[in-house]
Amino acid sequence: MGTWGTLLAAIVLFIAGMRLGAFFSGTESGFYRISFLRLSIDAHSGDRVARWLMWFVQNPAYFVSTTLVGNNISHYVITVAIGMGADVLVHSESALVEVATTLLFAPIIFAFAELMPKSLYLRAPTQLLRRDAFKFRWCYRLFLPVTYPLVGLTRLLERLTKSKAHEMEMVLGRHRLMQVLSKGREHGLLTNEQGQLFHSLLHDAHRLAREVMTPLERVLGVEEGTSNSDILAFAISYGMPHVAIRRRNTTDEWVGYIRTVDLQTTTASAATLIQSLPRLALDATRLSALISLRESGHSLAAIYDGQNPLGLVTQRALLDQFMHPFGAKPARHARTMTARST
Repeated sequence: MGTWGTLLAAIVLFIAGMRLGAFFSGTESGFYRISFLRLSIDAHSGDRVARWLMWFVQNPAYFVSTTLVGNNISHYVITVAIGMGADVLVHSESALVEVATTLLFAPIIFAFAELMPKSLYLRAPTQLLRRDAFKFRWCYRLFLPVTYPLVGLTRLLERLTKSKAHEMEMVLGRHRLMQVLSKGREHGLLTNEQGQLFHSLLHDAHRLAREVMTPLERVLGVEEGTSNSDILAFAISYGMPHVAIRRRNTTDEWVGYIRTVDLQTTTASAATLIQSLPRLALDATRLSALISLRESGHSLAAIYDGQNPLGLVTQRALLDQFMHPFGAKPARHARTMTARST
């Protein structure tokens, strides 16, 4: 092949590599941006292209492997093209020439094979993915002899290392749920408060309940034997929906609580109105603690480390962790529990 033929081949390879890189970079970004809810609806209505894309949604390991192989092929083709062109134009045997030429073309490669296609697919993921679905499916079949062993090796390593299976599916599932909630808010199916609640549940449910508990020595309450009128006056003065009760002649041995509404609606003695404190484990999450209190009908619970009580947590404080806007810190209910002693 002559000089001009080699140069022409290098140009063709460079363009082909750039096109491949743009295709796989764009489809990878579009895959994580597409509306999975809309895609699922289209697939169930009989849309063939949507069914193809839904298969990759349900088997993301094959999608990731295909884009990985495709991107590596595109990078290899671009590198070969740059090397061929450098040899023709510079006539040097030094490897530094190829390295320098590659660095010279790096901004062009990044702009047109990475940045631009990703931006386009992020703006119109559904339209572009549907347009390119047939080509991607063809690439998937072409690369299958390489991607299938990669997927098998990944699953084998997951079993050997006992890592969490289907981690990618979990990530995508979280993303799909967020899209459903976002669409629901856009169409008026969810209020802002409901959206905040769902968002907080996704981000804060795993956090520990003990992070919002009040230490025993800082709990505001009264001791056993206090009269109904005194307890009621105490609750009203601090605006407390319930009053913690500690054992007589102690400062932090809390045994139960009395609801303010019970003091106002019954003439029974305070001793008969005391409700015991349910126990929560040290590793109890905020969501599990809230569910436990709601199911048991209690407003207050004690968090234990084995047999040692550490502090008290209220249902209201737990609920507020899920109701505040994302990024804002929920207000502490100082009137429910406070550092002030009695």
